[in-house]
Formats: sequence, C-alpha cells, structure tokens
Amino acid sequence: MKSVEVNFDQNWKNRKESHYNHWTDGVPQNQIQFAFRQHWLTFQKYLSGLPVKSVLEVGCGRGTISSYFAEAGYDVTLLDISESVIGIARTIFSNNGHSAHYVVGDAFHMSFEDHRYGVCVSIGLFEHFDDVSALLREQLRVLVPGGMLLAYIVPERPDNIQRYFRWLVALLKGIAYLLGGTKKNGRAKATVYRNGLSSGAYITELAGLGVTEVEAFGMYPLPMISHSPEFPFSLLPAPFERLLVMVFSIVLGLRKLMFGNNPWICREETGQAFLVAGRKPQ
Repeated sequence: MKSVEVNFDQNWKNRKESHYNHWTDGVPQNQIQFAFRQHWLTFQKYLSGLPVKSVLEVGCGRGTISSYFAEAGYDVTLLDISESVIGIARTIFSNNGHSAHYVVGDAFHMSFEDHRYGVCVSIGLFEHFDDVSALLREQLRVLVPGGMLLAYIVPERPDNIQRYFRWLVALLKGIAYLLGGTKKNGRAKATVYRNGLSSGAYITELAGLGVTEVEAFGMYPLPMISHSPEFPFSLLPAPFERLLVMVFSIVLGLRKLMFGNNPWICREETGQAFLVAGRKPQ
C-alpha cells in the first residue's frame, strides 16, 4: 500500500512530534513514556531463554521500544521504510546513549539473512496493511528457531476505551484551535490507513505457520488524552502530562488490586491495542 508509506513519511517529515523521545530510564514524564514503560514490562514475560540476545524492530519509527532493548544489552537493528524517521531514530538513540544498526527497507522484503534474530518486535505496524500473512512470514523467516515474535497491533476500533473520552479530545481540539496551536505545527497530519482485524486473524495465520506458544490479549486500558491524538501523537503541556501520569499510575494500581494480574493487560475490545506473541518452532 504505497499511500500508507507516503503518508507515514509525510507525517514524520512535517511534524515536530516526530522528534519526541518516548524512552526514559527515570520516572515517565508524559502519557506515552508511561505507555512504553508498561509495554516493556509486559514484554519481559517473553524474553527469557532466547537463543540469541538480538532484536529487530520492524517499522521502527523512533525506535522507542528498542531503546529499552538496547538499555537491557540487546544487539538492536532498526528497520523502517522512511529514511526520514531512520535519521530521527539515529539522533534519539545517540542522545539516549544507545547503539543500533539502522536500515532503510521494506518490511515485506527485508534484506536480512534467515535465522538471524532472537526477537522480532513491532509497535503499530501490522494494522496498516491487509496482507498480514506476508508480514508474518517475513518476520518468522529472520527469527532463529526458538525466537519470539512480538506484534503490538493498534486496529481501527472506535468502540474501545477511547469512546468514553471523545468529548474531552474534542474539547482539547477546540481549545488548541482557538489558541492557534493547530496552526503552528505545519501541515495537517495525513490520514494513515488502519485495518480492523482482531487477534483471531493473526492467531489463525500463526497456527498455519507452525508457530508455538501463541498468545494474544488486549493492552493499554487507558484513554489517550490529546488535542491531536492521531499519528504522530501530540503531547499536552508538560504539567498536564505529569498529572496524567499520576492519575494513570493510580488507575493501574487499582486495577492490580482488583484483578491481581498485570494491570496493563485488558480485554481486547477495551484496550487501545492488542499483543500477539508466538515462538518460532525449533
């Protein structure tokens, strides 16, 4: 889908949000840093006993989740079709004191040899394409036997937790418009296609490919609060972001008390996204 690639690249090039650094080794200062920290904590379950300590992030964008892998001592490779965002990722990694291999390339036809990586991870990639089978096969190809596939998927699902907060997003958009904030960021964001596939479609594909230990569940049971939540996400002023982090921390604490498990996991229908995980057969 060439239009997806063009719109992604346009947004990466033209938005100041592209240069946000969503990794931190300290206390998260905004809702997206908070979310990525929770993603990383959730991924820990799947990272023990890997054959090799290397990771490929496909459709990496800024490479935020890979910053966590790099901090944990993994050999990191970042791949994206957008040369613009690979440059951004390189700068962010340098600022974070992390190292990686940077590759401009197509997720459907990657240049890597077979059986190279211990983990293939993607954040918000699969939902932008209809041919998810080809993407899965290509990622499995470059995984070593026993390696893990971690696909964090953000489908087009208007009835998730966000539906209860549309009024607040609309209010923030109106305020931002009146204050001229929407006019200071350059061109409007290009719309990026998202499919509405549920985890069942991915589970079926992975089963057909012989993948084992397949799991899928909802993630991110919190709203995204912004005057511009579309890709790439726009943050609120820093004091409001810090307040949101405090509120979200309390909410997750209450969820932990109520349900007794990882509070970042939720029903697929509720969450902002879902995770599909599986191990390449030996």
